[in-house]
Amino acid sequence: MASASARGNQDKDPHFPPPSKQSLLFCPKSKLHIHRAEISKIMRECQEESFWKRALPFSLVSMLITQGLVYQGYLAANSRFGSLPKVARTASLPVRNAK
Repeated sequence: MASASARGNQDKDPHFPPPSKQSLLFCPKSKLHIHRAEISKIMRECQEESFWKRALPFSLVSMLITQGLVYQGYLAANSRFGSLPKVARTASLPVRNAK
C-alpha cells in the first residue's frame, strides 16, 4: 500500500518524467530539484559558523601560545619587530585553512 501511494505522488510531481518514459534504472531521489540559492545559503552559514566556532578560537589560542614561547625564550624574537611576525603568521594559519 505504501509503495502505491508513493508512486501516486511521484507521478504528479512535475520534476519526474512520466512513468512511460522512465527507464528501469530510474531513481527518483537523484532527480529531485535542489535550488542553488538554498545550497549557497547553507554553505555560507557553514563557513561563517566554522570561522566563529573553530578558526577564530584556535587562532587566538595559538597566538597566545606563540607569544608565551617567545616570552619564555623558546622561540627567538625578531631583532626589529619582536614577536609580531611569529604571532601574525601563527594567527593566519587556522583562518586560512577554514576557508
